[in-house]
This record gives sequence, C-alpha cells and structure tokens, in this order.
Amino acid sequence: MNPEEIASKEFPVVMRGYVREEVHAFLASVAGLVAARDARIAALEGELAGSRPTPVATAPTPPALDRTALLRHLGEEAASILTCADATAERMKAQAGVAAERVRTDLSQIGSGLVDVHQLLGELVSLVQSLTEESALLATAPAGEVTLPDTPGPTISVADEPRGDHEVRTVLGEVLGLDRDDQEVRVPEEGQVPG
Repeated sequence: MNPEEIASKEFPVVMRGYVREEVHAFLASVAGLVAARDARIAALEGELAGSRPTPVATAPTPPALDRTALLRHLGEEAASILTCADATAERMKAQAGVAAERVRTDLSQIGSGLVDVHQLLGELVSLVQSLTEESALLATAPAGEVTLPDTPGPTISVADEPRGDHEVRTVLGEVLGLDRDDQEVRVPEEGQVPG
C-alpha cells in the first residue's frame, strides 16, 4: 500500500464507532510516516548503488612457478645462446683468417709486380741514357758516317738521319706506348732513379 491509498481510505459509517476526523487524521499521519520511510529507503538504495565497487574481472592467477625448473630452463637457454655465440665467433674468425691470407697473397703479388716494374724502369733509364749519349755523339760528330762504339749494327749517316732530343723523346715515347707527339717524356736524373 502506498501513502495515497492510506490517506484516502474510507470506512463505512455505523452507529457506534470512531470519530471520523480522528481516524482521518491518524491515517494521514501514518501515510506521512510511510512516505518518509519510502523516501529514506530510496535515498539509501541510491547511496548504496553509488558506493558499490564495479565488479572487477579477476585475472586468473598464474600457476605457481617451480623455481628449480625455471632456473634449469633458463640455464639451458643461456647454454644454447652461448653455444650459438661460440659457433658464430669461430665462423667469423675463420672468415677473417681467409680474408687475411687473401690480403697477404695480394700484397705479395703486388710486391713482386713492383720489383718487376722497378727493374723495367732501370732498364728503361739505361736505354734512355744510351740514346742520349748516342744523340750527343751524333750531334757533335763531323758530317759523314759515324760508327757507335759497343753497338752492333750498321753505320749511321749523320747527314741522312740527324738525331737529337726530339728523336730520343720519340723512341722513348714508342717504348712507353705514347703515340702522340705532344706528350712530353721527362727523363729522370740519375740520382732520382732507384737502382
């Protein structure tokens, strides 16, 4: 029953009964008390709903760890990682050894090539000096034929074929593989050539 029903309740009138106004006053008082009680219950239910924590989904608890098994597993993983690292280090060391040996071989070949080049340069310098001496001899010789000392071969006519610095450069250019006349060949001084 709600407070309105209580306050509006009608009773039949009989001859011997209660005073009607007092019954209505009492019912109105009871209706007021019920209304106040219902309001208090609603307020308390509201506070209760607001103060209830939201249900938290509980995470499943992880199974208990066996420390010994965990340490054994971690030890196996560490041993596996160390084994792999050792194998990689050995492979890298072997590759570095092969590369170092290849560099040593290449340097040895370069060194022997440099010795050959040095020897060829010495021979070329000797040839240029010989040609320069022949040129000087031919330039100072009287007109006619001149036989070069220590040189096998025919006599050279100075009048027919004059030799000078230009011819020495031409011969040297042919030896060095220079085809153009405008490429100048500089003959090093004797002290500049390693011998």
